[in-house]
Amino acid sequence: MMEKGLFYDLYDRLREVNFRSYSPDKLSAYLHGYLTVYTMVRIYPWLEAEFGVLYDIHERAKEIARWYEVLVQKKELPANFRAGYAADLMDVYQLYSDLDFLEKGVDAAYDILTPWGSQKLVLPCRTSNICRLLCNCYYFTGDAECGELAGKLVTEALGYTRGNHRDDLLGWWDAICLYDNVVGLMELPVEEQERLKEERVRLAVRVRQVEDDMIEQFVRMGEVSSVDVGLVFYILAKREFVACNTKYEKKE
Repeated sequence: MMEKGLFYDLYDRLREVNFRSYSPDKLSAYLHGYLTVYTMVRIYPWLEAEFGVLYDIHERAKEIARWYEVLVQKKELPANFRAGYAADLMDVYQLYSDLDFLEKGVDAAYDILTPWGSQKLVLPCRTSNICRLLCNCYYFTGDAECGELAGKLVTEALGYTRGNHRDDLLGWWDAICLYDNVVGLMELPVEEQERLKEERVRLAVRVRQVEDDMIEQFVRMGEVSSVDVGLVFYILAKREFVACNTKYEKKE
C-alpha cells in the first residue's frame, strides 16, 4: 500500500512537469512509465478516474517522443544516446501506431548501425540501448543479423551480472527481457530458451533489491536524493500494473 500511495502521489506531481526542462537522456524512464500507465488504463478503462483519459496519458508520452524525433537525427550526438532515442520511438509505436515514430526510429537505427555506408552492421558501443535497438530492429524488420548481435550482447551482459557488477543493471534487465520476449522466442532452441529463463529468474532477485533500494532512498530523501526520479516512476508504474493484474484477474 505504501508503494501504491507513493506512485499515485508521484504521478500527480508529474502532471505539472515540463519535460523540456530535463536533460533528454534522463527522460526514457519517464516515457516508459507513461507507456506503462497507458497500457494499464487501456486494459482497465475504469482507471481513467485515477490517471486521466488515454489521450491525455499518451500526449504526455508523445511530448517526450516528439523531442526524440528531433534528437535522433542529430548525428553528432553519442551513438548510445541516439540508440536509446531510436529504440524509444519504436517502443511508442508499439502502443500507439504513429508510423512517423517508427520510420524515424528505424531510419536512425540503421544510420547508427551502418556508419560510413558499411554493408555490414557495426556496433558503435556495447550498451543496453544498442541491445534494445537491435531487438526492435529485429522485431520490426525481421533482420536476423540484428537478433544475432543482440544475443551476443545479452550473453556478455549475463556474464558480468553474475558478479557484483551493478552499473546499468536496470537498463540491461529491460534489454534482456526484451530480447527474451522478442528474439529468443523466435530464434533460440528450446533448451536455450529455458537457460535464458533461468538466468532471468536469477537476475530478477538482484534487480528487485536494486529497485527497492532506489525507492527507499527516494522515500527517505525525496527529489534531493541522487536517485533517478524517472526510474522510480517507471519502477512504481510497473509494480502498480502487476498489482492491478493480480487484483482484477482474481475477480474475473
